[in-house]
Amino acid sequence: MPEFTDRSKMKLMPASAKISPLFFLLLISWTNMAWSQQIRPHVPLPDEPVRSAIFEECSACHGIDEYAYHAQDKSGWQNLLTELHGDSPQLSVSSSNSEILLNYLSENFGPERNPFPREYIPQPVEEIFSDVDAQNFLELTCTECHEIRVYDRNGPTGYWRNLILEMRGNGAQLSDENLERLVEWLARTQGP
Repeated sequence: MPEFTDRSKMKLMPASAKISPLFFLLLISWTNMAWSQQIRPHVPLPDEPVRSAIFEECSACHGIDEYAYHAQDKSGWQNLLTELHGDSPQLSVSSSNSEILLNYLSENFGPERNPFPREYIPQPVEEIFSDVDAQNFLELTCTECHEIRVYDRNGPTGYWRNLILEMRGNGAQLSDENLERLVEWLARTQGP
């Protein structure tokens, strides 16, 4: 590697092309914040025979999490799938798998269920939960359907927001304000 003894002969980057360290840090911070705020449902892979039907007919083009954005009865699902897949012969579903999939979709993502929001804008938290308030809230809200399962998990804000939005989609009764208070508390106490 050559040594430079005369700095005046070195080519330096023009001042206008330099990135300020502060701008660089802000850019990284904003990117991380935007990434951590992405809201996506998580749909567990179902048991057989639905699992095989999904692998044969659906998963080559898209994941199953997309289903959670909809809440349709059986005819609504049929219409939506026809609309999305159009008349393309390579996207046709076998009649046996069609019935399996339509039954699964209407039972798990039917009209009585709240669809997962395509866009959710978190509201600012004005008053945070104390540990006692959060634990009481979890006890009253979560145990209507299942035991409290958050104490053995850790995750960033986005993880907790996704999980709680999924629970609200499954019927948990909580306002946006309490949802965000709970997300803040879980990220603070059960963070990564």
